[in-house]
Amino acid sequence: MPKSRFGLNTVWLVLGLVLPILVVHYGVSRDSVWLVPICGISFLAYVFFYLTVEFTFSQLLIVALLIRLGLFFGSPTLSDDYFRFVWDGQIRSEGRSPYQSTPEQLIGELPEDLSALYMSLNSKEYHSTYPPISQYIFSIPAWLGIQDISWSVTIIRTTLLLFEIGVMWLMFQLTASVSKVLIYALNPLVILELVGNLHFEGVVIFFILFAWWLYDKGYWIKAATALSFGILTKLTPLMFLPVLFKKLGFQKSLLSYIVIGLTLIIISFPFMDLEILKGLGNGLDLFFRKFEFNAGLFFLFREIGYWYKGYDMVQTLGPWLSYTALGAILIYSLIGVNKDTNWAKTFTIILFVQLLFATTVHPWYVIPLLAFTVISGYAFPVIWSFLVLLSYLGYSDVGYEHPFSWIALEHIVIVVVAGYEFIKDKPLLKNV
Repeated sequence: MPKSRFGLNTVWLVLGLVLPILVVHYGVSRDSVWLVPICGISFLAYVFFYLTVEFTFSQLLIVALLIRLGLFFGSPTLSDDYFRFVWDGQIRSEGRSPYQSTPEQLIGELPEDLSALYMSLNSKEYHSTYPPISQYIFSIPAWLGIQDISWSVTIIRTTLLLFEIGVMWLMFQLTASVSKVLIYALNPLVILELVGNLHFEGVVIFFILFAWWLYDKGYWIKAATALSFGILTKLTPLMFLPVLFKKLGFQKSLLSYIVIGLTLIIISFPFMDLEILKGLGNGLDLFFRKFEFNAGLFFLFREIGYWYKGYDMVQTLGPWLSYTALGAILIYSLIGVNKDTNWAKTFTIILFVQLLFATTVHPWYVIPLLAFTVISGYAFPVIWSFLVLLSYLGYSDVGYEHPFSWIALEHIVIVVVAGYEFIKDKPLLKNV
């Protein structure tokens, strides 16, 4: 099907794609029954533009930036994690470590002007689980002498937007295809959850793609450093490290691991302390043992556990599923990967396995899969980027109740489509 030029479709872009995103960001709470239908309109427009409209890269970049800038005038509405981001940055400016003490332990020792921020936190009794690069970004407003939450959000948003520009540029360098970059640049989930709701997956994606680009150019030491920065932003890229052994060979992979290890130590040095590491470990342990959200296999096994044991087995089942996922990833990395295996395919399979076994899959966790799709051509991450919004249907005025039928539908569809694409080795978007 021949594509039309962008200029003729500006009205449809505004009405179909942009307006629903703005309505969700400024006027729809996460417990609203209208969230998914309104986002659905935006996704239909997104698919329409991917299939029928031809952009130049500069046009796409300008459109993507303008939409994201349109979100700068409101606070995040689909997540309240940003209060913890601002909190961590502020207590670091007070000379405290977010890993050493929980907000609950600290509140009596901090200035009174942090009390309002404290009341908005959603996990007061937990240590921070955000790695050092994220902590440095959280601290930018405090370093600038800013304590106001709205201005802090704006500064963090601006930082994330700059990384988004870098992501889109790297995608174009890796694919030389504007239509492929559009898969990420105009995706409603990406727009709402990253710049809109201040999640850091875009920063992680930037460092992974930057490492990828450097590896392709033969700069493997610089690539290892870039990958280290991804790990220091969010721990997700750790699962990709075994792949280096098969892709680079023994000598280069060993030196890469050394570079990664040294970079992790150097950047983390201001946080290095046994008590601090213990606090971070406790926070991560609690995450795997207590938190559960929109999980696939975990919810299935949990229901079996209720029937067999009579109680929620998250404390034991969560870690065991993590170990199983780690084992599967190691086996795939050592047996299913060779020097010629496509980076995008490899990262997609590894991350999909991790998400399938995870106890918590927030909507923004799917975004790195979508980024890999830009290169790999797999369709299931694009489908998942819409279906994952069904997990928001569990929110209500009185809390959250897992909408099991919707979560089951989400995961059945994704497993069927992903299974077809992997088994047949036919990425459905490859030639679209």
